[in-house]
Amino acid sequence: MDRQRLHQDLTELRQELEGLPTDAEARQRLLALIRRIETRLDVPSAAESRESLVGGIDEAIAEFEVEHPRAALLLQRIVHTLSSMGI
Repeated sequence: MDRQRLHQDLTELRQELEGLPTDAEARQRLLALIRRIETRLDVPSAAESRESLVGGIDEAIAEFEVEHPRAALLLQRIVHTLSSMGI
């Protein structure tokens, strides 16, 4: 269930990102973060530590929460789901 919810949230985040009036650099950072999360889901033994992954998500939340609250909300949900999955 958590994995399915996470994939749904990642899909929603991608869709939200497509409509955001943000600069290309911020968009690329967020897309790279989404790919990191997907890699971690597909390869649970991936070398990236949980702290590094969650730190990247927290940075994205801080960057997007004022101007793009929906994207920040989705990122917060993703952190919660990853945590409940032990990732």
